[in-house]
Amino acid sequence: MIRLEDSIWDSVPLLKAEMMAFEQMLRDEFAGGSFIQAAASELIFRGGKRLRPAMTIAAAHLNQYSQDKAFPVAMAIEAIHTATLVHDDVIDHAETRRGETTIHALHGNHIAIYTGDFLLARGLKQIAKSGLAINDMAKIAGAVEVICTGEVSQYLGRNKLPGYRAYLRRIMSKTGILFAASASFGGYCGDLSEEQMKTLWHFGMRFGAAFQIRDDIIDMDENQKTAGKPTGNDLLEGIITLPVLFAAADKNYRHLLNQFFSSKRDPEKIKSLIRLARELGAMDQTKDILNRQTQRCNQILEQLPDNEGKTMLRKLVQLLEI
Repeated sequence: MIRLEDSIWDSVPLLKAEMMAFEQMLRDEFAGGSFIQAAASELIFRGGKRLRPAMTIAAAHLNQYSQDKAFPVAMAIEAIHTATLVHDDVIDHAETRRGETTIHALHGNHIAIYTGDFLLARGLKQIAKSGLAINDMAKIAGAVEVICTGEVSQYLGRNKLPGYRAYLRRIMSKTGILFAASASFGGYCGDLSEEQMKTLWHFGMRFGAAFQIRDDIIDMDENQKTAGKPTGNDLLEGIITLPVLFAAADKNYRHLLNQFFSSKRDPEKIKSLIRLARELGAMDQTKDILNRQTQRCNQILEQLPDNEGKTMLRKLVQLLEI
């Protein structure tokens, strides 16, 4: 029986049916007996809401929907996304993701990196099956390049306070770009106009920014079951999230933060910084920015056809609300 992570699609029956069919095709694609195939399959089916493929499928419903065109693109994007998570976990030395032990913690960095590469290769195979024109394939490759650039920028910027604009550029690169590709190429699969595909690209970028800001909030959630990873994990790795950036406007907080980065990083210090950020109102400020981003997403959707595809995309935006 096919089982998605939860019932998030229940209010949109058509999208739920599409996601169930997509899940079955994904299982068929990643079936196999070799060690690396099994490792890739386990990673793909460990959980997650499938937001990126759902966005591709929803956008494709804005016009002439074809499952044969949309599903390979959606699978490619999900495989690429999973590959980036595997590589991130190696770089971040993450022991858990979504509440489960990471592959590098189980099998070491070599297996993890090869499995990530294998997932990228599977993504490329699906892109080839999709019928995308060469220049459109190049855009997906370009999106992966931007993700790498964003991740490197974040890595080099560890333990440093970025400006607000620099923070936004970083999250657009590391998170927004793949959502932008998901939405835009969904429009391609639905035979939308070039202008409409650009609108979807803009929508996906905004959605990705909102998604990352929401993730920043969750990273400081003391309920690890909600976060799916240790509380304050970004702080532990020296990554400045938006709540921390807002809290650092306070001189005393900034001093404590610099002390934290220059000394041993124990869990109690992280908890203290999180509590102080809450007291300074940083979480509320961050939620206000999240709301502005989701409002902008809905404004952009007004430019697109008023049909079931738009209903699906609006539902995705609602999932980001806190």
